[in-house]
Amino acid sequence: MKIKRNIIILAFLAMFLFGVSTIGYAAAVEGIPSVLTMPEQIAEGRPVTITVANCPPSSQPVLQIVWKEQAARFKELYPNVTINASDYTYSLDSFPALVVAHQVPTLFLVYLTDPGKMIDQGVCADLTSIFEAQGLDKVYNPTLLSTVTRDGKIYGIPWNAYSMGLVYNISMLEDAGFDGPPTTWDEFATMAEAVTDRDAGVEGFAMCTGEVHQAGWHTTVMAFDYAGFKGSDVAIKQADGTYKTGFDNDAMLSMLNFIKDLRWTSDVLPRENLVWDTNNIEVALGKAAMSLFAGDCLSWIMQNYPETDMSNLGFAPLPLGPDGKSTSLGGGNIFMVSADATPDQTEAAAYYRLWTYLDPGEIIAGFEAGAADPSNVVGAPALPVYIGPFQEARASLEAQYANLPTENYKPYADAMMAGDIVIVPEGQVAFQEYYAALGAVVSEILANKNADPATLLTQAAETYQTNVLDLME
Repeated sequence: MKIKRNIIILAFLAMFLFGVSTIGYAAAVEGIPSVLTMPEQIAEGRPVTITVANCPPSSQPVLQIVWKEQAARFKELYPNVTINASDYTYSLDSFPALVVAHQVPTLFLVYLTDPGKMIDQGVCADLTSIFEAQGLDKVYNPTLLSTVTRDGKIYGIPWNAYSMGLVYNISMLEDAGFDGPPTTWDEFATMAEAVTDRDAGVEGFAMCTGEVHQAGWHTTVMAFDYAGFKGSDVAIKQADGTYKTGFDNDAMLSMLNFIKDLRWTSDVLPRENLVWDTNNIEVALGKAAMSLFAGDCLSWIMQNYPETDMSNLGFAPLPLGPDGKSTSLGGGNIFMVSADATPDQTEAAAYYRLWTYLDPGEIIAGFEAGAADPSNVVGAPALPVYIGPFQEARASLEAQYANLPTENYKPYADAMMAGDIVIVPEGQVAFQEYYAALGAVVSEILANKNADPATLLTQAAETYQTNVLDLME
């Protein structure tokens, strides 16, 4: 589910302020392995101009300075490279028009779920030669790298990534006699009922239910673990190239019946419908003991509700599924280079982006500068973008600068390191329409005690088949 979070762009850009303190700088740089060997020349010294998307607009002058300072540092290394800023931000609605008009920025950002579309449509450049020359397959998380790989070729540069998990109020669980988050769905149901206190305005569990796409998204995430639902069942490709839906199955029905029980039997869900930000607010204000969250939501709370006691919030994987794993949709952002770029532009754009993320000096400059920005948030639980010694060194450095209580996220980190969290991508075939169809079912179940999940699910699947899949070319 693509949710616009300004923090994704602003928090990271804010880390590249100029005027970095030199205290401890050299030692910190020495502690980060060098994994990128920058070429002596880019484009063999020929003049080359690139346009970089997602740069701060004029309404954000401080962040503009941030961007310009970093671009200037790169130009000192390569005087022949001119970097132009574009404040274009990727949107599913506006991007196709840029493609048709051949106006895609040289370096552009897409959601983690969309690289496949870009590759299929021939929108992005092949970066394989640069990755192979630099040995970057040993630096980047192979799970993330696989999202930008097709037939052995690499087409993108991962920036950040997250998975869904369970945020929980530590003191609420402790007061109810629990010493940690639930690891099974039976424990989850027991805890949610035990901590619900209607007189105090506290519900045991909160999730997005107030907008059909978001309701379908959250329900799907839970269904992966609760019942072993598979995203591949949403739209199943047939031998003749058409698609047939399969989400009207026992796994999804089991999930819907569970949600009905949470609402009408154990009564642990909010009485009002929530969307992405109000779901976060329930946690920030101490109204929800547990909630379905992405890790970056904790950063959002810290920035928007600074009075929240962040030390009282923990983060864990969702309860384990039938296979003993916690399966979650992943999200994040990938940078790609336009297929319209010349070879010189492709080289300049790729090395510019890799340098900003992998150069030890730029990394420490970012952390040092971010520490001077009171609005900057560091330490939210996330999927590791890198692996090996580089990831270890970067994680250690991040922990030194963290202003979130990273020790509270140990259940999530431990599960990630143990391989107990499995990340699956969002489906590429009419998944947003599927979310809407499923979300409408959830809305009816929550509004009507007598609603029959089985009947509603079958009707939703039939409508999705007729109105969506049958109309696909």
